[in-house]
Amino acid sequence: MLVARVDRNLAETRMKPRDIFGLIIRLVGLIFVYESAEKVPLAFTAIFPGFRTISWIGFLSALFMVGWPIAVAYWLLRGAPPVSRLAYPEESK
Repeated sequence: MLVARVDRNLAETRMKPRDIFGLIIRLVGLIFVYESAEKVPLAFTAIFPGFRTISWIGFLSALFMVGWPIAVAYWLLRGAPPVSRLAYPEESK
């Protein structure tokens, strides 16, 4: 009796390949969040060299250094819809 209930619960909670793919995409998004967070101190030193004035070239390089990983992380954490649709197209009914 208990074995039948455990088997039924396991069958209901198993992840499908589509779910696993979405989880992997989101985990890669977390890696990009880490990469951008790691570069924030370096970006501040590029913007404020010596803490006297703002360097606009430093600001643009810092924006690029931190901005593109954040943009990619946001897209991946949302599930990267075009990639998911390409990997698992919608089933026609």
